[in-house]
Amino acid sequence: MDFSILTQLNVLLQLMCVIIVAAYLLTRSRIFPEILEGHPTLVTQIILVVLFGALSVYGTFSGIDFMGSVVNVRDLGPMLAGLLAGPWVGIGAGLIGAAYRFSMGGLTVYSCSVTAVFAGLFGGLIWLYCKKKFAGWKIAVVFAILMEVFHMLLTLLIARPFDQALAVVGRVYIPMIVANAIGMYVFCIMVENVKKERELQAEHDARAREKIP
Repeated sequence: MDFSILTQLNVLLQLMCVIIVAAYLLTRSRIFPEILEGHPTLVTQIILVVLFGALSVYGTFSGIDFMGSVVNVRDLGPMLAGLLAGPWVGIGAGLIGAAYRFSMGGLTVYSCSVTAVFAGLFGGLIWLYCKKKFAGWKIAVVFAILMEVFHMLLTLLIARPFDQALAVVGRVYIPMIVANAIGMYVFCIMVENVKKERELQAEHDARAREKIP
């Protein structure tokens, strides 16, 4: 199989598009307003854990096998879960993705599994830092980039043999960082559009009430 950077990136972007479509449907659901307001119910949190956990599994299942590793967008699901609803939701989604990755084994099994959980945790901490609101695109995209850098560093730290781990990281870090950053950016744009629509609708409703004698 051709394993050039462009080939990897093409596959990862296709995977990212599927995840983004699912995330888009979430933004149009009846539960999304409560997510934007920072007060998701327990039922909503469970839905998010299952949804983004499943997307994390999909990001692994449809990835590219390479030298005992899987080139993937697994971390995008837990990152989004944490950024949308906090650390517990992010960790829950990350654990689902991590459990599936752990079952596959391979050279990077430990670093990849652990990173999925940390992706959800760190996303949730950012949610708390932003006062239980979804972070703006700048923070979210930088987070996605740094998360994948952390993923690569953790792989180099714990995967053995080191020379094989270095070879894997050297071939996959660019497409994985780019794909996750693009996916995060696209989702942020969708969230901003939903926010603007809600603001415009609120202004329209306010004007309508003012006209009522």
